[in-house]
Amino acid sequence: MVYTIGMAQEAKKGVEPNIFNYYDYRVFLNDLVAFHRQRSAVFSHRYIVQKAGFKSPTALKHVIDGKRNLSLESANRFAAALKIEGIARHYFLTLVLFNQSDSVGEQERYLNELIELKRAEDPSRLEEDRFEVLSQWYHLAIREVVELPDFRNSPKWVARVLAPQITSFEASQSIALLKRLGLIAKVEGRLRATDRTIATAHQVHSVKAAEYHRQMIQRGSEAITRFKSNQREVSGTTMRIARREVENVKMLLREFRKKMLVLAANSTDADQVYQLNFQFFPLVTPERTGRQVDEPEES
Repeated sequence: MVYTIGMAQEAKKGVEPNIFNYYDYRVFLNDLVAFHRQRSAVFSHRYIVQKAGFKSPTALKHVIDGKRNLSLESANRFAAALKIEGIARHYFLTLVLFNQSDSVGEQERYLNELIELKRAEDPSRLEEDRFEVLSQWYHLAIREVVELPDFRNSPKWVARVLAPQITSFEASQSIALLKRLGLIAKVEGRLRATDRTIATAHQVHSVKAAEYHRQMIQRGSEAITRFKSNQREVSGTTMRIARREVENVKMLLREFRKKMLVLAANSTDADQVYQLNFQFFPLVTPERTGRQVDEPEES
């Protein structure tokens, strides 16, 4: 299953951008300025900066271009200048925190808050269904399970065949989710996986993918004792490597993953569902200058 990532929001001509459709505050600001420029020739970056009370005429442009971040105080001043009020203001400020945080834990917290604000603004929104696919390890597994030759359209059967097993209720909810998203559908009386892809904003995907990978790494750890050695391959290598070679290693892993996907696509008699994880990570502090601890060397 390939997911299309990086869906961008673009302002439609004549329609004011809706902040609740955005996961990047810089893109939103750019689209909002473009919208107002279409309506008034005096509306410009300089005009907004002056209304927000900043001295630098390029302050907003630098923010939109990613050359400068916003503090909450600055974000509030720009929001006031652009007349972003009420729940939209809350969403905008949370979006600033979400985009500028370097902590995955904080990003998850801010993303959940953004989703709740979307629901509060419009209870009919179902967008969070797209995020749910990556929130539990078994959703994508079940999408592959429906293609097994011995598949039975029964939540109880699906729950039992998965390793580790899940509940029948979880299997039923997962199948319903996959149907809603169009990732599986009934074809000639039986469920089949579709070719549909899911598009999510890059910022959202990064957070949800981290959650998904954590769960799959845990499944990989459990596989050591759950399956016999002839049913799995778990190995590792500790190595020293030049920092300049890190990107080359990542490239090799990506190329190998592509080859594995081709192999899987050509496996016409596939009767198993496997998870392939790559784990390549530092065992020492990546960014360091000089000695970490000021201690004398042993003689």
